[in-house]
Amino acid sequence: MKKLLLTTALMLATTPAFAKEYTIKEVTDYNAEKQNFFSPDKLTIQPGDTVNFVNAQDEMHDVMFVNVPKGVNEMIMSPMMEKKGDKFSYTFNVPGTYQFHCHPHEALGMKGTIIVGKASKPGETKAVDHHEMGEMSETMEDHDHNSHEHGEHRH
Repeated sequence: MKKLLLTTALMLATTPAFAKEYTIKEVTDYNAEKQNFFSPDKLTIQPGDTVNFVNAQDEMHDVMFVNVPKGVNEMIMSPMMEKKGDKFSYTFNVPGTYQFHCHPHEALGMKGTIIVGKASKPGETKAVDHHEMGEMSETMEDHDHNSHEHGEHRH
């Protein structure tokens, strides 16, 4: 009996915490001071957690990550979401700071930051080359979006 209790206690102590899901809404509010924004625009999560980006209205939005930790070896971007309820999900496995924006509304300040685990230190992130985006998005269309080495996409 003691052996069973000890084994159970050890299993519970070494079992990782359950991954969580978070939602960031992509909002257009013509009555607000800032009309296009992510809500929340800053989020701190843990490795293995998933963030769902959800279009809150029938407006065109996307999610394009422009600065990511150096350990991320893939382009993270959503398709254009045009209808209320359209969703893009990504599971973050590499710790660090991720900066993103809505491409059509970037000039209007529609930007955000996700910190996975702890924030990246200077020099631990890399900018995403926008000139390669067209080529990479075509490659991603042919790619299996269900699981990746560093994250998981779900549409």
